Amino acid sequence: MSDTKDVVREDVRSNENSSNTVSHSVALMNEYRTFVQKMQAHFPKVDQRLLFDIIKYQTAYEDWDGSVLLKFVYPADNVDLEAKKNWVFSKFNRVPSIEEDRTLRFKGIRIDLQALEQILQEDKEIEFITGSATLTPSSDSYSA
Repeated sequence: MSDTKDVVREDVRSNENSSNTVSHSVALMNEYRTFVQKMQAHFPKVDQRLLFDIIKYQTAYEDWDGSVLLKFVYPADNVDLEAKKNWVFSKFNRVPSIEEDRTLRFKGIRIDLQALEQILQEDKEIEFITGSATLTPSSDSYSA
């Protein structure tokens, strides 16, 4: 009979641990959803995967150099992409390529969350920013 009581006690502990795990899991998922909603509210014009990558590298690696491939998408009409190319060059010392007649693409460094915020404040014509962040730049991408 004592064996049965031990099994019951283990079952109760297992259920307690399981309910704690579930409640922690639910809490974590709710916090994640809240975080995603805040990202969308604060950076509605930025691809969420790009934001996640930048936040991940910026917080996990103090010496992260902000290595990113960025694509600025502009409205299809009435945007002077040559002027936008000059703006990108003057700001980042990179010459962007033009894709699909409305997108500027370039590889940059020192592009962190604050830099993205500043870009959006300076260029109100950007419809959307997408791209990818990497841990380290490839040597040929950043050579002068």
